[in-house]
Amino acid sequence: MKLAESSHDKLQTFFREVLGEENFKLPVVNFYAGRFSRIFTLVLKIHGITFGRRIFIMPDLISTDFENRRKLPLELAAHEIVHVLQYKKDGFAKFFYKYLSSYWKNLRAEKNWDSVARQQAYRDIPYEREARKIAAEFVVWNQNNKSIG
Repeated sequence: MKLAESSHDKLQTFFREVLGEENFKLPVVNFYAGRFSRIFTLVLKIHGITFGRRIFIMPDLISTDFENRRKLPLELAAHEIVHVLQYKKDGFAKFFYKYLSSYWKNLRAEKNWDSVARQQAYRDIPYEREARKIAAEFVVWNQNNKSIG
């Protein structure tokens, strides 16, 4: 599925402001929440994962509105779109390499392989820190800009 036009416009406006790029165009992003996404997100114990411009979301996070349209949390969309932009900036191979090498470096620094250490290693990945920061900024921005979208 793709973002509704209003959600796309809202996120595009936010990213224009945050990036300081007046002409920024949010790329078309594809969200998947089917059977494969369910298995993938359950196995990895994550809400979503991005590969290029493809975002796989835990299906349980998708809801329907009163018009039976599918909806996903915009904060999660903002977080994953940050990853789309990171992929675009660094290229697929470089992003993937830096992401995984940061994770393994962080995990080794934890000196433990339990779930707490793995979660902390994930949270300390620079790409993830940036995505969480910008998604949190989006939440505040969205509260102050309800009339957009």
